[in-house]
Amino acid sequence: MSLLMTDIEVRLPDRKRASSSFSPRKPMAEVHCHMENGSTREIVVPVRVGRILMGDPIALPLEEDQAFDAIHDLGRRVCFTLMTEMLSRRDYATGELRDKLKLYGYRDEEIDACIERASQLRYVNDARFAMYFIEERKRRGWGRSKIERELSLRGVSRDDIPGYPDEFFSEEDDVERALGLLERKTIPEARAFEKLVRHLMGKGFSYSVAACAARLRMDAED
Repeated sequence: MSLLMTDIEVRLPDRKRASSSFSPRKPMAEVHCHMENGSTREIVVPVRVGRILMGDPIALPLEEDQAFDAIHDLGRRVCFTLMTEMLSRRDYATGELRDKLKLYGYRDEEIDACIERASQLRYVNDARFAMYFIEERKRRGWGRSKIERELSLRGVSRDDIPGYPDEFFSEEDDVERALGLLERKTIPEARAFEKLVRHLMGKGFSYSVAACAARLRMDAED
């Protein structure tokens, strides 16, 4: 037979200790769940959830399973609120959201449920995110390989981007963008071709694009 949970005691993390930590993970709140037989169950929850629990939002006593279900349901709701706050500031890929929410201490089940709901509401859409990301990074002067690398770090697969890569990149456009970067750069006196090519490849352009743009830039200088 399930025990009754009769009381909840929340202990928030020490602010000084939390601020001195170099870990990217956020500090967690400790929740001490007191049972009718005098025993105590301890769990940790994100600080936001802990603060709400301090206001006694769960009507106790409750059977142990029901009480923990109520705590986890609260966690899902708080997680979704945090997610919408993040999305109100800028768009995110689902992989980015997942990683950031994990740092706050939300459980995988809570994060999965929130991302599924956000996807249904079209709050998040990896294809939409990728299309904007690609065009914005192209305007910054990034080449294809750097853009692909950054998308991968955000959990976006190239296979999930409609029309990729043909609708986003062409050799002619890449050379034009690379040349635009070099036109703002002084040609080095020594080993000019090598240095210009290396500069462009560092921006994510392929060798063939970088070499073509470097030759055009040097020819224009003659």
